[in-house]
Amino acid sequence: MAVNIIPVGDDRKLLDRFQKLPYAVYGDDPHVVFPLLDEQKKFFNRSHNPFFSHAVAEMWLAVRDGRDVGRISACVDRTNNEHHKEQVGFYGFYESFDDAEAAAALLQAAADWIRAQGMDTMRGPGCFTSNHDWYGLQVGGRFDRPMIGMPYNPRYYEKHFADFGLTGAQDLYAWWMETGGKLPEKMQELIDRVLARPGLTIRPMDMKNFLPEASLVRELYNQCWSANWGFIPLSDAEFAYMAKDMKSMVDADFLLIAEMDGKPVGFALTIPDFNQATQPLKGRLLPFGWLKFLLGKRKIRSARCILMGVLPDYRKMGIDMGMVYKTMMAAFDKGITHGECSWILADNRAMNRILEGYGADCYKTYRVYEKKLA
Repeated sequence: MAVNIIPVGDDRKLLDRFQKLPYAVYGDDPHVVFPLLDEQKKFFNRSHNPFFSHAVAEMWLAVRDGRDVGRISACVDRTNNEHHKEQVGFYGFYESFDDAEAAAALLQAAADWIRAQGMDTMRGPGCFTSNHDWYGLQVGGRFDRPMIGMPYNPRYYEKHFADFGLTGAQDLYAWWMETGGKLPEKMQELIDRVLARPGLTIRPMDMKNFLPEASLVRELYNQCWSANWGFIPLSDAEFAYMAKDMKSMVDADFLLIAEMDGKPVGFALTIPDFNQATQPLKGRLLPFGWLKFLLGKRKIRSARCILMGVLPDYRKMGIDMGMVYKTMMAAFDKGITHGECSWILADNRAMNRILEGYGADCYKTYRVYEKKLA
């Protein structure tokens, strides 16, 4: 039977099918972590999510003989295109059975829509952009349960993208770290010198003043990352939207602010790997998911360093190295035995070298794809 591509639009039933299609694709795969359906539904709500104040998006289902066999989204983010002076549309939320015809039809639907918006390039996969979870396609390393916010996918997606003419635009690394309390002697000596630097303070976030501190982190993020590949500035509204969830997830000792002579110059954000607690829920908190989550949360022994940045004028002073060390020591004290730093741009030599120095293992590689549209 032929494949039909159906736009989801504002149809709630189609959106429900769109959200639940991954259950059929992954089946009983022991590594997949399904998103919490209610939270994802809020994310898709165009009047609720401030992302849609500067972006437009569409989603599609691929249907064959009455059965959903794939899905995809496409979006155009005005903020990204203004910041980078490019005409890019993003594709994402890609899931499909190993069905070449369905894959081609889904990718073509996204490409046609992106082109119709006046864009000349499609980039992805993402959910929706680099400011959101599950950015990139895993193409190498350990294909096991992903850390919170990181993607997991069947290997055959690589062929789907290659057959459509998508090529690699950037590789992203995930580094695996053990949080043992002892470093190689030479590394410890270097860290001690960094932390003894006159005027340098690396402190935890003041949770009693959460909103001002979160606003400070947003400003640092936008300044530190501005020149990075894939960076998209966050507005006040978007950061406030994210911060509501972040407050319940962040441990003050895992959100560090670096100051030089009292001036904020860098930050690092790490969160426990809640995927360990949410995986058994299969996307559903109700009716008994909350209890399972609270019990599972106590057993979390891993964490992910999501963001880190230092203002340009204060780089090459070892401040990022000091924040990694402080994070590792806090994790060790809290019973966290291992963690991940991700994602790191493949061409970010400075950060990759720091992680190598800590004995971390580059254990997963993700790829962002691109295709020029005629």
